[in-house]
Amino acid sequence: MEASDKPTGAGVTEGLKLCQLGHEVSVPAGTRIVSQGEDPEFFYVIQSGRVRVFRETADRIQTNLTELHAGAYFGEVALVTGQARSASVEAMEASTLIKVSKEEFDRLLDQNPQLARHIIQQLASWLVAGDRRVEAEVVHQVKLRQLSWFDYFLMLGLSLVLSLVVNIYNDNRIPLIHGWGEKTAIPEITLTQAEELYQKKQAMFVDARKSAFYSQRHIEGASNLPVVLFDLMYPMFQFMVEQEGKDKTLVVYGGTFSRRFDIDLARMLTHKGLKNVVVLKDYSGWEKGFPLKEKAAGAPGSLPLGFAGFLEWLPLSIFLLFFVRPIWRSPYLSVFCRVLLAAIFISFALSKIMRPAVFALNVVDYNLTPAWGVNLWSLALPWAELVVGLFLLLGIRTRAAATLIAAMNVIFIVGLVNAILHHMPINCGCVGEVGEPVNWIKVMKNTGMLIMCVQIFLYDRFLVLDRGGFILRDRKI
Repeated sequence: MEASDKPTGAGVTEGLKLCQLGHEVSVPAGTRIVSQGEDPEFFYVIQSGRVRVFRETADRIQTNLTELHAGAYFGEVALVTGQARSASVEAMEASTLIKVSKEEFDRLLDQNPQLARHIIQQLASWLVAGDRRVEAEVVHQVKLRQLSWFDYFLMLGLSLVLSLVVNIYNDNRIPLIHGWGEKTAIPEITLTQAEELYQKKQAMFVDARKSAFYSQRHIEGASNLPVVLFDLMYPMFQFMVEQEGKDKTLVVYGGTFSRRFDIDLARMLTHKGLKNVVVLKDYSGWEKGFPLKEKAAGAPGSLPLGFAGFLEWLPLSIFLLFFVRPIWRSPYLSVFCRVLLAAIFISFALSKIMRPAVFALNVVDYNLTPAWGVNLWSLALPWAELVVGLFLLLGIRTRAAATLIAAMNVIFIVGLVNAILHHMPINCGCVGEVGEPVNWIKVMKNTGMLIMCVQIFLYDRFLVLDRGGFILRDRKI
């Protein structure tokens, strides 16, 4: 830099007989006195007028550094260091300058230790100021990369608002809490009472779960009436009830943590006019209290996920990049991961948003969500996938978006592992009622997505719109 941030030199140049060394020049307003990058030849002292010191980039973006008035000087840094001019100087108004050549400037320093000492002090102050600016810039960049609760509030709040608003106008809307406001109270029966009725053959036991779960394990002698196929299978069930006797108690059981299927089925049967319909109170106790009929779980219905399913294989290749350190740290890989994850999650979200009731049944299959949370989760999660996917794709708040995607993957991986260990005959439910089968390959795919989120969190610095503005490329400090 060719001048300080304040007018300097007034006290130092007083008493110097500069007219004996240099010569006086007058410059009109707008005159470029010194140009950035040129070789140093002269030292200047302002006798009257005002000049500005600035830097200019190759694409003509100017940064003003300071303004200098009468009594100040400039041009000394390049003469002392022997390097090209680091800034340009332009007259802001008609000015009078004393122009001193390099040879005369060297003699002036030899004869005036006070001036030499002042220049040294000024250079030192500029170095300190430069260090502080670098430190401030580093701190600024670090703060830009820090996570903020506002980022999470923005994405999750937007997802929740959109899910609630769209559900209001959706023909396939579902209540926020399943069964909320239902006036039909379903009586419950204890496990001991149910066993007594079973032994006396005074009850018909009805399994409300999906057929795959029923086939895997059910109470011996129980019939299956899946809620999802109620309208189709009820005529046959009604005939069976009439044959076995209408006086028997209908004991409905399900076995899911949310009690979604058994209570729903009991309500449906009650609405059809059937009497003596009760629900087994201990939703999971029947597996130990009754004789069971079991067989190995069959493969559930599955459906290829199409283009999104193909994209899901790509995260598996991320494992290999652990061994290629330069690629693993690349911000360009972060862009690839962002686009890939966004495509996968947006695709899955769009397939579930308009059919929340179908997705809710898939949530129930995993047997991890309580009754009050099933519908809320089924409404909000697809919108969260869509919003966070769009944020990743557009490069907005990418670190926060990556952590939310990672959290979704962790939750899904836990659900997958739980389903595998308990041999649940379900599919992933990624695109509604059908999807890919639950297996360890599916776990590996989602683990690959989780690793991609970590890579984005650590190294994403390209095409990012963050709190500090848009970052076109990686900036080294």
